[in-house]
Amino acid sequence: MYIKVYISSRRVSSFTVAAVVAAIMTIANPLSAQYEWTSSRPDGHAPIGVMGEHTHEHGEFMFSYRFMRMLMDGNRDGTDRLEPSDVHASFMVAPLDMTMTMHMAGFMYAPSDAVTLMAMANWVDQSMNHVTRPGGNFEAASSGLADASIAALIGVKQTGSTRVHLNAGVSLPTGSIEETGANPMSMGRAVQMPYPMQLGSGTWDVKPGITVLGMSERASWGFQAMGTLRLGENSRGYRKGHGTDLTGWFAVKPGERVSLSARLLLQRWGNYAGHDHAYHHPMMVPTVREELRGGTCIDIPLGFNIYFPGGALQGHRIAAEWHVPVYQHLNGPQLETDWLLTIGWQKSFAPLGHG
Repeated sequence: MYIKVYISSRRVSSFTVAAVVAAIMTIANPLSAQYEWTSSRPDGHAPIGVMGEHTHEHGEFMFSYRFMRMLMDGNRDGTDRLEPSDVHASFMVAPLDMTMTMHMAGFMYAPSDAVTLMAMANWVDQSMNHVTRPGGNFEAASSGLADASIAALIGVKQTGSTRVHLNAGVSLPTGSIEETGANPMSMGRAVQMPYPMQLGSGTWDVKPGITVLGMSERASWGFQAMGTLRLGENSRGYRKGHGTDLTGWFAVKPGERVSLSARLLLQRWGNYAGHDHAYHHPMMVPTVREELRGGTCIDIPLGFNIYFPGGALQGHRIAAEWHVPVYQHLNGPQLETDWLLTIGWQKSFAPLGHG
């Protein structure tokens, strides 16, 4: 069995989740035969950049924290890099770079063996540097709560070396879409900042998915397919684009405390629909143009997990993952992503009264 993914300047061909899951199971079965999957080892959790990738037994709960730092530097149109002068040929202002820091707090609880509930809250600090056509520089910045999320992870296969569960999530519009700031053209007045500087979507978003896990004596693997479906327009008259994330990973366990991982991540997100009528001048800056928000990105993130099976830190996990994009096709001019770093901590607890 084989799967082909075709990438062109316009589209990434679709393929069914069932086919991908079947292919991974076929490939992984020789590695995971006669082994019972367990979370009590460093690769018992996926790389830290994968969310909602494991379930818990009845009564267990887990706290987690993730620190994420991202740099976007330089513009791209399609697969072509652009200089600021290329952007100025069509716009008065060109974005130069953007940094984003996100703090993510998570909680998981299993009311039964079949269902694990998950909640995540996020805080974002972000800034974007710009240059005007005459040569002036300025910065836009925003900070605050981003959209939160809740989800149910529903077990489909919960025994043996291979595990499967469904992801049923909802993104909550807790992030502001009313962020304002002054710029050189606003004469010192605070005006609505462009789309990338807003902290949330402003809509309730459905996030369906499926996760498959497998394990052998010294290695583990996984696959996850997730979608983001935006429900209606927000209070400012637009909605973000729908999105699809596909990722597969492989991890090896050289020791009892450490695992090393590599994965392939394909992300695709659509243009915005509708329009925020605060943006009166569409030729001012590309970040206020709805048709310049979509794109496709392929990353190969590399990471490690550290698990403490005993001692004072028993049950604690520390992990990190580094993303470097290997392919980007953006509906631009649009800032490209240069790198993303995720560092995280996780700690599971047995049911109350069970030691």
